[in-house]
Amino acid sequence: MPIFTSRTKENAQIIIDRDKCNLCELCVKICKDFSLIIENDKLVVNQDPVFGCFGCGQCAAICPNGAIKILGREFHQEDIINLPSKEQLATYEQLHSLMLRRRSIRDFKDKPVEPEIIDKIIRSCSTAPMGIPPSDVGLLILNGKEKVREFTGDFLNYVKKMKWMFPVMAPFMSKNVKEQFKEFIIPLYKKLVEEWGKGNDFLLYDAPLAIYFYGNPYADPADPLIPATYSMLIAESLGLGSTMIGSIAPMIKKGGARIKKKYGIDLKAKDGIFVIYGYPKYKYHKAIKRTFAKINYA
Repeated sequence: MPIFTSRTKENAQIIIDRDKCNLCELCVKICKDFSLIIENDKLVVNQDPVFGCFGCGQCAAICPNGAIKILGREFHQEDIINLPSKEQLATYEQLHSLMLRRRSIRDFKDKPVEPEIIDKIIRSCSTAPMGIPPSDVGLLILNGKEKVREFTGDFLNYVKKMKWMFPVMAPFMSKNVKEQFKEFIIPLYKKLVEEWGKGNDFLLYDAPLAIYFYGNPYADPADPLIPATYSMLIAESLGLGSTMIGSIAPMIKKGGARIKKKYGIDLKAKDGIFVIYGYPKYKYHKAIKRTFAKINYA
């Protein structure tokens, strides 16, 4: 009974090298699907697991002797790589300092983001937890201010055509959603379209780089948000500023077929988030302390 994603409908295969296995049972303990068991003093693949191997790689990663291989579900042996050494790890203070330095940046220098920097962002944020593997998160990369402005124009033209929907949808909205539409969303889109007519991009802010993280049909709503968040911290470490843009995904979640086709986004793609990046135009001198609305200890 394999777990489906948009990329596969098959289980992965677990291969055991018995010459290397010393029956430490770490793989058995770590597999929450019970795909591995000890039977007659041998490590074997369970013929009655919960779902079957979905290629998380936990067993192969924890095996001290390299006795396990995973094949299938787009998992390859070369996907098992060495961990960084302890000397390469960031301390709590270093991570916290990086998080404090990160601000929402919307003003950028007129300077492109180098391809090698983009590659580093993609490679590192792909390490984020993104649901059942193989990941159902897709990326649309708009590299260069011209590409970013082209998308802004396409999106705002779509918004102008969709404005008639707001009054139609109002009777079906909850009070809170209706207030949000009336007081924020409708005025926001109106202002975005108005400024675009003057040549100003207040949607993606003429950023030199924008990435849309979106979830395909089997993805959890949170799946694209996690790598998007990772990407902002990675960008900060590389000298870039960034910010999330949340006003695009809701409008194309169940529509925007022309935009999706033009930019290679899965037509059934749902939840997503845009992140814009670039070299900050201005320098900040202070961090801002934030708080949660509520913290409960149960």
